[in-house]
Amino acid sequence: MDQYRTSGTLDEAAIKETAKIYVPTWYRWLNRVFFVFCFLLFLLFSLVGKDVGFSCLFLFFMVIFASYPTLLRRKHWKLAVTRLTEQAGTSSFPMESFFNVDGLVVHNLETDGSVLLRYEDIAFLSESKRCFALMTKGQQFTLVFKDCLTDEQKKNFIHDLKQRCPKLKIRK
Repeated sequence: MDQYRTSGTLDEAAIKETAKIYVPTWYRWLNRVFFVFCFLLFLLFSLVGKDVGFSCLFLFFMVIFASYPTLLRRKHWKLAVTRLTEQAGTSSFPMESFFNVDGLVVHNLETDGSVLLRYEDIAFLSESKRCFALMTKGQQFTLVFKDCLTDEQKKNFIHDLKQRCPKLKIRK
């Protein structure tokens, strides 16, 4: 899989673009169900029950359920940027990523440091407009930049990675 060699800059914009990887799909669906449930209870208490206290309570819950996934994503990408600044001393750095037989090698071009993320540790994949975001079971993540890939490689990337990582989950 050395054909997926990419390079780019890991910065706040790239991290923010891939922030959806932090909120699981099941959580977003559960959140929507609770939002609809609270909305129905809000309608019930405001139109039928004429109880303003319960109506306001369920309206408050609706606001919480509607905004929580966004707040959770923001918390995680700000934490990732803080970690990046603490570890690298800067909020962005050039990086290169490529796959070998053991896993994904992430190479920091500024410090010349490398790390290997083994295939069995890669748990989640999320696709954005500019890159693929990969996250391990231990909440480490890295990016594979699309601008270095051909159209055919972009189409085959997820399929090839799923063959190497059988428990890989795709977050949309």
